[in-house]
Order: sequence, then structure tokens, then C-alpha cells
Amino acid sequence: MTRIQGLTDQEAEARRAQGMGNDVELKTSRTYGEIIRRNVFNFVHTVLFITGGVFILMGRWTDAFNSAGLILLNVAIGVVQEIRAKRKLDEIALLTRPKITLVRDGAECEVDPAEIVQGDVVVVRPGDQLVVDGPLLDGTVEMDESLLTGESNAIKKTVGDELLSGSFCLTGTARYEAAKVGAESFANQITESAREYKVEKTPLQRQVDYVIRLLSLLAMFFLLLLFLAS
Repeated sequence: MTRIQGLTDQEAEARRAQGMGNDVELKTSRTYGEIIRRNVFNFVHTVLFITGGVFILMGRWTDAFNSAGLILLNVAIGVVQEIRAKRKLDEIALLTRPKITLVRDGAECEVDPAEIVQGDVVVVRPGDQLVVDGPLLDGTVEMDESLLTGESNAIKKTVGDELLSGSFCLTGTARYEAAKVGAESFANQITESAREYKVEKTPLQRQVDYVIRLLSLLAMFFLLLLFLAS
């Protein structure tokens, strides 16, 4: 292999100060406040709140309490379930946290993945899992990219080829440049996509929602008639 100096510690610190480090914090798309707000303020709960208010105006406190109790029970169940789902999503990690071998000041050193900065020279050996993306500088390796592409065959990489974070080195020893770090790396983009909270309703769920809205409107109509009659 050709001799590669890599970055100096001072250059690495300067790049980290410029936001070119590999430390990144990925979160799910919703906060706890948004989860609570979504469960409290929706169409069905709004109807029940109005119903409870009308019952109070009519002096029917028991019915008002039943309506409010139904809301609180539904909110509690929904909030607990979604907070548990959020915590599970936050725990998703497609990458382990091994020690990474870099070339700094012409010598190899082991660092935490968060200490990598853009432009660092990373050493790859059999069994290593890549944590940043970049072009191969020297050497030849065979990579397992099944975690990323689903393809189980080993992929041979030579000088100039792109190495992707999340892949494993099967054979060979090489060095490559950390060109994409942090949120720009392929593995972190996959992780962010996996953690994103999405609600996809089935056709049956959409039909049920439509029926519930229709029945809620009918209930509001009859409640109005009951209030006027009282």
C-alpha cells in the first residue's frame, strides 16, 4: 500500500468544529407533546367533549362524567401505546458501535465512530462494519452489502469504488476516505427512514373511520334535539 498520512489531530478538531463530524442524533418525527396532542384533540374526542358540555348544561352530570371518562380512558390507552412505539423506534440502531481504525498523522489509531470527521482515512479489515461512506484509496476488498441491498453475494471493491456504511468487509485490507459522515451517510439515512413515524391506514380502517364520523354527526344531531326538547 502507498503511504497515506491522513489528517492531523488539529485538522480533525477544526473540521469537527465546522460541523463535519460523524456525531449525529436521529429522532423520530414526533415529540411526546405531539403524541399527547394528537390523542386528545381529534374528531371523535371533540364530539365527546361537546356532548359532555351539553350534558352539563342539561344538568345530567352522570352522563357528562361517562362521556369524559370515555375520553380519558381512550386518551390514556392511545398515549401509552404510541409512547411505547416511539421508544422502540428511538432504540432502532442499524449500526453497532465498534472501535474504528483511522490513519492520523501517518499512524493508525482506534477511535469511536463519533470521532470520525470528513476527510479522515479509515482502515478496513475482514469483519469490520463500515460507519461512513467514501471512495476506496488503496487495496482491494470484498464487501457484504446484504444489510443495505438484500444481495447476499460478495461485492468486490477496487480503488475508486464507493464503500457504503452498513456494509461488512469479508476479505482484504484497504483504506478509504470518509467522504459522507453523520446524517449524510447511507446507513444513517436508512436509520432515519426506519425511525420515521407514519400512519398508514388500510381501506377497511378508512371505511370504519367514515362510519364513525357519520355516526358521531348523527349523535350530535339527536343530542341537539334532546337539548332543545329539555
